[in-house]
Amino acid sequence: MANAWMEHVKKVKKENPKLMEKGGLKAILKLAGKTYKKSGKSHVVKKSKKHVTKKSKKSHKKSRKHKKSRKH
Repeated sequence: MANAWMEHVKKVKKENPKLMEKGGLKAILKLAGKTYKKSGKSHVVKKSKKHVTKKSKKSHKKSRKHKKSRKH
């Protein structure tokens, strides 16, 4: 069995042959998108995740004042 969207597109294409000649597949897809309704069979409920912010690690650069100078 093909998916429901493809079946719907085929049906709209068959019902509107003149639209296919004028606007091509793009026009058929636009029309099919306006008339398509999703079935309730494959309805998936998404759980919302809490937004967690990551703490960035800051690199501490040492200035020249903190470095010990060596003289050879």
